[in-house]
Amino acid sequence: MLRDFVRGNTLLQRTIVHLRSVRLAKRHPEGQPPPLPRRIIVEPTNACNLACSYCGNRVMKRPRTYLDLGVYGELLGQMVELEIPRLTLHTIGEPTLHPEIVRMLEMATERERCVTMSTNGTLLTEDLSRGIVRARPDLVNFSVDAADSDVLERTRPGQRLDVLLENMRAMRRIRDEEGEVRDSPWGPVRLPTMTVNCVLTHHFTREVERRFFETFAPLADDFLFHRPNNHVSYPVDHPFHQRTLMPRRLRVSLYRRVRMPCVYPWDALFLLSDGTVSACRFDFHAGVAVGHFPEMSIPELWGGEAMRSLRRAHLAFDYREWEQCRSCTATFFENRHEHRAHSRRLMRRNGVVPSRDSWLPLDPRRTMTASPDE
Repeated sequence: MLRDFVRGNTLLQRTIVHLRSVRLAKRHPEGQPPPLPRRIIVEPTNACNLACSYCGNRVMKRPRTYLDLGVYGELLGQMVELEIPRLTLHTIGEPTLHPEIVRMLEMATERERCVTMSTNGTLLTEDLSRGIVRARPDLVNFSVDAADSDVLERTRPGQRLDVLLENMRAMRRIRDEEGEVRDSPWGPVRLPTMTVNCVLTHHFTREVERRFFETFAPLADDFLFHRPNNHVSYPVDHPFHQRTLMPRRLRVSLYRRVRMPCVYPWDALFLLSDGTVSACRFDFHAGVAVGHFPEMSIPELWGGEAMRSLRRAHLAFDYREWEQCRSCTATFFENRHEHRAHSRRLMRRNGVVPSRDSWLPLDPRRTMTASPDE
């Protein structure tokens, strides 16, 4: 109980992690990274058909590109050889804009990788949904902030509720009729697991919350709620920041003093659609680049000087060589355990029980015990 309380209290958790990091840096300036990344996140494309109000895609400096299937295949080959089990298809753009997204899913599942994909759901046709289901991904996540058209227009301009619901219902029907049956932590289920990810803004009132669950609970297996942050310094409209009793300037100053190191330099690599490899999940401008694939292999990227420098910067809280990370409020305010606890509270308040827990261990095919710590 005490452990959960500490983890769920962002300021207290940050303070403890900060002090531990300072102590660790004295003995291990780069921390103690695993020999290889635990997962790879792939950006099929950085193009997107929406212009979300809290998203850096609308001010992105990178040209729109689409990942080459040959490069992607080489990545999967190295993942198999190195026994890296988990792959996510999504970082910045909308994956379904890639003309070969179904083949990309198939290539990963054929190599027995644990595959997840996120989408805004607006471009799914009946044929595309059927192709995705038959490609056998483990999880498909839908990003949507409300079941009210006026709220969606403020937060996710371009996301039409009627189109989204029609597409989600079609995928759910196809999944329930044709999805592969596989043993899971919840018993035999049809894949993919369908989840809904919601970014909480001040528009998410109690009434909007009620309609949200009434609308999406019949379609989703689980939910995740979190708040926007200015990852890698891209601008976030101030109205979308979390409102608290503490003035924002004071809050940022306080949390900056006890910030924690970013987890990603010790966790994952991000293959961007032009072959650049980043260490950040919201690297809209490729400012946290650590190399290029396939010119550098996964082990070379993971153990290279750029990653080592980034780890030293985050462990010492000295960002002179990585200015993009200095003001990233994700390392101030974002708390995965708080997200999980808040998500469950909202679900309980609305009488929703998840049919599957999407907070899985790294590879649910091999580990049958769910663990929110990973």
